[in-house]
Amino acid sequence: MIFSYNWLQSFFKEKLPKPDKIAEVLTMHAFENEYIQKKGNDFLLSIDVLPDRAGDCFSHIGIAREISALLNKKATFPKVKSKKVSSIYPVKVEDSNDCLRYTTVVLDNVKIEQSPKWLKDKLSACGVNSINNVVDVTNYIMLETGQPLHAFDYDKVSEGIVVRRAKEKEKIVLLNGKEYILNKDTLVIADNKDILALAGIKGGKKAEITKNTKKIILESANFNHKLISQTARKLNIRTDASIRYEQNIDPNLTEYAINRAIDLINVSVISQNDIYTKKLKPWSIKIDIEEINNTIGIEISKKDIISILSKLGFIVKKDMLIEVPTYRQDVLIPENITEEIGRVYGYDKVPSVLPLFSHPAEINNDIYWQNRIKDIMKELGYSEVFNYSFIGDEEKDSFNLRLQEITNPVSSCYKYLRPTIIPQLIKATKENLKYFERIKIFEIGKVFDKKEYICFSGAVNKGENLKSDLLALLNSLGINNAIFGKDEIKIGKEIIGKVGIRDGITFFEFNFEKIQKNAKDNKEYKIISYHPVAVRDISGLIDDEVKIEDIINKINEFELINSVEVFDIYKGKGVPEGKKSVSMHITLQSQTRTLDPETIDKVITKIKETINWEERK
Repeated sequence: MIFSYNWLQSFFKEKLPKPDKIAEVLTMHAFENEYIQKKGNDFLLSIDVLPDRAGDCFSHIGIAREISALLNKKATFPKVKSKKVSSIYPVKVEDSNDCLRYTTVVLDNVKIEQSPKWLKDKLSACGVNSINNVVDVTNYIMLETGQPLHAFDYDKVSEGIVVRRAKEKEKIVLLNGKEYILNKDTLVIADNKDILALAGIKGGKKAEITKNTKKIILESANFNHKLISQTARKLNIRTDASIRYEQNIDPNLTEYAINRAIDLINVSVISQNDIYTKKLKPWSIKIDIEEINNTIGIEISKKDIISILSKLGFIVKKDMLIEVPTYRQDVLIPENITEEIGRVYGYDKVPSVLPLFSHPAEINNDIYWQNRIKDIMKELGYSEVFNYSFIGDEEKDSFNLRLQEITNPVSSCYKYLRPTIIPQLIKATKENLKYFERIKIFEIGKVFDKKEYICFSGAVNKGENLKSDLLALLNSLGINNAIFGKDEIKIGKEIIGKVGIRDGITFFEFNFEKIQKNAKDNKEYKIISYHPVAVRDISGLIDDEVKIEDIINKINEFELINSVEVFDIYKGKGVPEGKKSVSMHITLQSQTRTLDPETIDKVITKIKETINWEERK
């Protein structure tokens, strides 16, 4: 947003620093200044006001208030007096939640003419075109205070004003000459016949100010910011007024702004009204100086804290109870006040030191094991993919799934919560086979069946040895007792995953929680031997009830054993009843010598005798 340096200077008797210094101070303590532009004898500052501060700093007074606090320079703002007349102009607000405050005055003997040069120059500096003296004053007040105003031609308004919702398909022609069709969610300003304006956005043609206008109704209101935002987006109309109304403007500002406008227009007030049923009053927040200092990381004295808060417009009461002014609706909790103190004091004054830890941070097991699995799958040649947690009718019908439908889906392709990742992985594999010959993908993500949980799933195209990859994965996770059935993977009697083939694509899916429960991370570190390793592969039969884990533990007890890796477990055709076929890589290594074939054969023979190994015929 553009701000005039000369306009800001007008609030200070003391000379302000140069524009580049003002920009630097604001950037370091409040809002970033994007650029400085010289225009005539003025400088324009493009200040990127943060959304939470738009309610009070989309105005020259708001920025001047910030400069005053940051530079410790007193700012003086225009004073106004309430204009009291006995005549009440008829105004009706149908819902106080839609319009928090509606302040109006009727001004007589208005002469519509060109604005004086000083007013045109200030509007021009901020990128606003001059129209006439009345409209220009309303724009000037908006730029100065942040409160939008609007003027209606009194003689074109029939029997007072009503603030209401539009009727379905009700129409209005705006000042830009375009007609808009409204709905019941649109807040409007109307009389007893027609709509006069889109509340907080733009005026209509019916009550437009022209050179023939003699009497005006001046409006200064506070509308529901959500309604204004929704209407502006729906109708694709963004105005200076709507941008401000979309924020939480202080409803107590309406009276000051309208009285300031009356002073500038300088004509008599003949009627007025101010509907303000739910008055916003200052609120208080209790702060703890020690807690503030612990949060910021530096000792700031109580005196300095009180000084900073006072400069920002807060009132410090007994026992550090802080009264928040109504224009600071972004300050609601003690942490907000801590932030205000920190930024004004200067985060650059906080020393850079390492935090003290009383104990090591606890490991998040979910993240730890997910990262372990991702690393292992990467080493096995897999690529990680990411899909939405939603699927559509295509997956539902193709896989005959029972699904939970979403109330408000983003599209028809994402109308159900997915109970499995497999359909998306198969679809992704098919799509990628158009461009690549070899596909190995996996995903770890949430699924939604009877409850929400995490699945670890993968898919490979035809020709890839999925079973070998899964055995390598499980062994790396310390799971050596998994049994592969025809379409499921078990540990004991518990099913931890499933495997299958669909359209020539082999897939798997594990319940991540069950993988995590059985995974082990016990590592034994040994001195690295300089002598070569010897690898022997053995395949044979063992009793079905014998646990793979027990066999591996027994083999590891033998001298010279470096590692044991199971790469195949099979039960089915060709394997006798009560038996299972197991294939293993056994790695042997000595710390002192190179192993000869005779020594290796003796160790392998003893292993087979110990585990009751039966050679396959």
